[in-house]
Amino acid sequence: MKKSIIVLSSVLGLAASPALAENWNVVSRSSATAFMVDVDSIAQAGGVTSARLARVPAKGGPTDLSHSIGTISFRCAANQSKAGEEVYYGPDGAEQERIDDGYDFEPIVRNSLDSFVKEIVCEDKRGTAAFPTIRAFIEAGRPDSR
Repeated sequence: MKKSIIVLSSVLGLAASPALAENWNVVSRSSATAFMVDVDSIAQAGGVTSARLARVPAKGGPTDLSHSIGTISFRCAANQSKAGEEVYYGPDGAEQERIDDGYDFEPIVRNSLDSFVKEIVCEDKRGTAAFPTIRAFIEAGRPDSR
């Protein structure tokens, strides 16, 4: 009986806990890749503001879930950024590989991807195209909107 109560309490606790929210804004797009920032992942700690950045192939079928998600960090006032760990997902959406190159902060080049991401992460700008998940973006046909 005690085991049942403990298990039931654990299950109810999980059900009551909030799900991790996602809000993917399309930042930029090339003929090969759509770049998206999860604005719900923006966080600040120790003078550094970070967020999750996705790279999704611009073309592909609705069942090809290939993409990568990495962390990008900014020293907003110093106009510096650095890439963090990148996780690659295969066509089935399963994790394939993790890479952390251990980059240092570097100055942000004007009109670069990092400069566009910085506008969202540090300056609170938002894209007009937003999706609740990467899967939703893919299943919507990878729309060409920013």
